[in-house]
Amino acid sequence: MHLRRHIVLWAALGCANLLGAQARYEVVRPNDNRARAGISSGNVLAVRLEARVAVWHPSGEDQPGAAIPVFAEMGRQAQVPGPLIRVPGGTDIIATVRNAIPGQMLTIHGLHSRPVAGAAFNDSIQLVPGQITTLRFRLDRPGTYYYWGTTSGAAFGDRRGADAQLTGAIVVDEPGERAPRDRIFVIGMWGDSVADPYGASRRRELIVLNGRPWPHTDRVQYEKGDSVRWRVINASASPHPMHLHGFYFRVNRRGDGRADTAQSARDLSHTAYMPTGSTASLSWRADRLGNWLFHCAEPAHSQARTALGFSRLASSAAQRAQTGNARPYYMNEMGGLVTGVEILASEDDTMPPEPVPEPVRRFRMLLRSNPGSTPSRPYYGVSVSEAAIDPVEPIGQSVGAPLELTRGEPVSIMVHNRTPEPTTIHWHGIELDSYYDGVAGFSGVRPEVTPVIAPSDSFEVRMTPPRAGTFAYHSHADEARQIRAGIVGAIVVTDSTARTDASRDITVLVSTPSDSADAESAVLINGGLGPAPLELRQGTSYRLRLINMTAARPTLHAELLMDSTVITWRPIAQNGVELPAARRLVRTARQRISIGETLDVEFFPTRAAEYRLHLRAGDGSLLGELPLSVR
Repeated sequence: MHLRRHIVLWAALGCANLLGAQARYEVVRPNDNRARAGISSGNVLAVRLEARVAVWHPSGEDQPGAAIPVFAEMGRQAQVPGPLIRVPGGTDIIATVRNAIPGQMLTIHGLHSRPVAGAAFNDSIQLVPGQITTLRFRLDRPGTYYYWGTTSGAAFGDRRGADAQLTGAIVVDEPGERAPRDRIFVIGMWGDSVADPYGASRRRELIVLNGRPWPHTDRVQYEKGDSVRWRVINASASPHPMHLHGFYFRVNRRGDGRADTAQSARDLSHTAYMPTGSTASLSWRADRLGNWLFHCAEPAHSQARTALGFSRLASSAAQRAQTGNARPYYMNEMGGLVTGVEILASEDDTMPPEPVPEPVRRFRMLLRSNPGSTPSRPYYGVSVSEAAIDPVEPIGQSVGAPLELTRGEPVSIMVHNRTPEPTTIHWHGIELDSYYDGVAGFSGVRPEVTPVIAPSDSFEVRMTPPRAGTFAYHSHADEARQIRAGIVGAIVVTDSTARTDASRDITVLVSTPSDSADAESAVLINGGLGPAPLELRQGTSYRLRLINMTAARPTLHAELLMDSTVITWRPIAQNGVELPAARRLVRTARQRISIGETLDVEFFPTRAAEYRLHLRAGDGSLLGELPLSVR
């Protein structure tokens, strides 16, 4: 098949012996996982799979592509991700598998029965080039699984290069279930280092959903009132905190590719942490109109890149905004692991939209450059006030002032942008009208969409928080840069109009330093690298509201110590939702808090001592601590 654009040869991935410069390959088709592979007869599915080299154009066939090994049904077009195997429980599988990759051994995992019997179970088969084998197994246990391959012998979580897209979904439905209306999303990751024309090594990294990055991902549409079910498979080499704008979902099942388990506590949440190799089944109700995002909350995984994953040329959002680029702002500033959700009015819905209630309180949110800010290392301050006067400017690195709201009380927040860059504000975890959600050029009900807030411009946000809890606001434009600069802050929504007691209700906002060297080894705690000790009293109950709004810490762990011993606390809320009484049990004070997640705990010190809240990376290294002096 003729290729429309330049092909990046597999030689760049260390496999030059496989391809010649003049070779031509078929083009990969992105797989939305809506069509099942194979032929069914009774309770038997026969499927014929092969791995072969094809050219993958993740951003469309008019954009550059890469020749990589992928899965396909024999005699059909290659796909990324691989063909979907979907059957009702109790189905026997006859899988014929061929290695059509020249010169490479192929190892395939996952084509076996579930559940797996025994911890030492070996689920892999190896095929030399040209070899064909037939596997027979039964799929009994309903759930979400996957099969995967490697030509390098890499472990599942180490596949970042040529064979990173050798993955396909396996879904086992409940016996007798007809025409499931769920959607299946497979997260993929691909990257390498290549030499540019000047001999320098350049790193490229691309994260895709069902074979494509944003804005080329497959959009999903629902009618207002629809019940939504999703299955998500993280087949990439990185964990991902997957965040849904404007809604809460339940995680009904979780798995690891070999087992899939129903969750006893199906807590409401707006963010689902997805470790490498994990699966999750989510459900939610599409009860508000508009455009919404489902994306990885780690900014680097949802930032705009070139067609094959190279970083954009270094320039600020302000510079890009002045180029006259006709692409919509949300397409310029986002990419990677993002998909769009549009909720439409049903055909029989003739009711006019409900009017936005008049605000009971009016806030002024002012964004501006702090003294010491430079274009290469910006420091932006965020003040929040119900007064019309400008507060004193903070100096250097900071985070935004907290915003305290009341459940069920309509408010207006006028956002004034006095920074040199265009921006928007996303209200993370807050259920509100789509127009105010904060994705410029996308949020809203077409044709009325959210504008970007240009320098010296302003934008009014209206919301009525429907639940009490701990949330956050942050920039949703050039996030990696602007969140580090300081456009991030806490939101506390209470049940009462009385303000929280700041001496007993303590917000701990964790963010990322602006300085790149500090960002590698530390986090900011309420805007500082070395926060002063908090003075507490023994025999008093404290609520700690922990918020991870870092730019690159998806596996942040919080732990509370007295001297060198981890003590106990009582979780009372997570991701803006109060936990039921049965879950509010005193336990060891240690928990992972991923990007975009919040955790509220009760801390009751019974003796005078020096306590410390530690924040650690996934490898256990200490990133920061908040001293708590109890007297």
